[in-house]
Amino acid sequence: MRGGTLLVDSPTVTTAPKDMLDVARYAVQEIGRMDLDQRLDLIAAGARAIAAEEQAIEDLAVAEAGQARKFARREIGSALDLLDALPDLAEAIRPREVPARSGTTRLEFAPYGVVFGWHSANSPIWVPTLIAASAFAGGNAVLARPSRRVGSTTARVLEALTYRWPLGAVQVVTAPPDEAEALIAAPGIGAVVAHASTATCRRHMARLAAAYEHGATMRPYIPEASGNDAMIVLDGADMDRAADAAALGGFANAGQLCMAAKRIIVERAARDEFVPRLVEAVQALVTGPAEDERTDVAPIAPQALARALDDLEEALAAGGKVLTGGHDDVTGLSPTVVLLPGPALGARLWRDESFAPLRGLAIADDARQAVALANDTPFGLGAAVFGPHERAMTVAAALKGARITVNEGPLYQDPHLVVGGIGDSGLAGARPKVEQLVFARRVHVAAGG
Repeated sequence: MRGGTLLVDSPTVTTAPKDMLDVARYAVQEIGRMDLDQRLDLIAAGARAIAAEEQAIEDLAVAEAGQARKFARREIGSALDLLDALPDLAEAIRPREVPARSGTTRLEFAPYGVVFGWHSANSPIWVPTLIAASAFAGGNAVLARPSRRVGSTTARVLEALTYRWPLGAVQVVTAPPDEAEALIAAPGIGAVVAHASTATCRRHMARLAAAYEHGATMRPYIPEASGNDAMIVLDGADMDRAADAAALGGFANAGQLCMAAKRIIVERAARDEFVPRLVEAVQALVTGPAEDERTDVAPIAPQALARALDDLEEALAAGGKVLTGGHDDVTGLSPTVVLLPGPALGARLWRDESFAPLRGLAIADDARQAVALANDTPFGLGAAVFGPHERAMTVAAALKGARITVNEGPLYQDPHLVVGGIGDSGLAGARPKVEQLVFARRVHVAAGG
């Protein structure tokens, strides 16, 4: 295969792209000579290297990915938090004895071998860290395919993370999209993790299905797809806290996060208290160039902007009303909240993922209707609820999604609160990647044997 590249100046990769899979399989053998604690020690060393490179990585994310500097710094922090928590998460894959009717049975966790990671453009730091570190903890090697928009940022992260690992432990694929995508079904790939839109993940799975018809070996395909998360505000909630959470949770990284609050649902009795606070919190967000330290919301790519403006126009034609924001000459679209009456809830802004600083708001008669509105979606990444504890917990229990926060913002940072979805958002729910990138093996020894 053409288009495989080494990580610049990194001893962990090969200079022979055509032999990427062979080198990766060799790396798996070398990694297999380490026990779990040795692998975790190397990951900890990588974390220290990322921390040492933090400023360079931040600068690349700002310049290449267009991330606001505030958010690039936040993403690095999330990656380091994950690496710090990985030993705790990895306890789930530590070998151990399990009950047996006779003799002994040992539960072990073995690597799939070569993990192919398809990475999204909106998270050039956290996503590659998550996939590589989780794969390494399980004993795998990695082929990483970053978006071509953010290749240098991802490469810099992986160089730091893996500099002490065996030759070929990580390699970066820079081939054109269709050629890189062929790796999903390539012989020798043990598992695939894709952070991408639901449409892209469906295309990947169709490609795998076609390959299976021609005899390709089956392998796990782990999609981390689109989200259309709801944030519900109930009567009696802490309105200031809820408004701040909606502003950050809806518009961080210019709204380009799968786990962002994309649909805001307010109980009618809370409307008059909450909506003015939300408008004030959103208007307080600073728009401007990504490199400016003060910027909360930076410009988005032209294609994403065009889609967002189309969505806004459709929502307004259906009866929506702009509460704050709209088209501007600085970023193209300032942080925008649109009040959507019932007939407008069929608009793309509400039904599909809006990957832009554009959010819809709906009014629910009561908590029951709020839950119905939140669950009326094929997506199932997560949701957030703000309200008095007992009512909020009752609502949370009824919500569809794998990551639910109660009186906490949807972007709450905790590596133990794992991101993952169901339905059109994913297949495994909120299971740590380190558990998904190994398979369980049980070894039984007869009594006296």
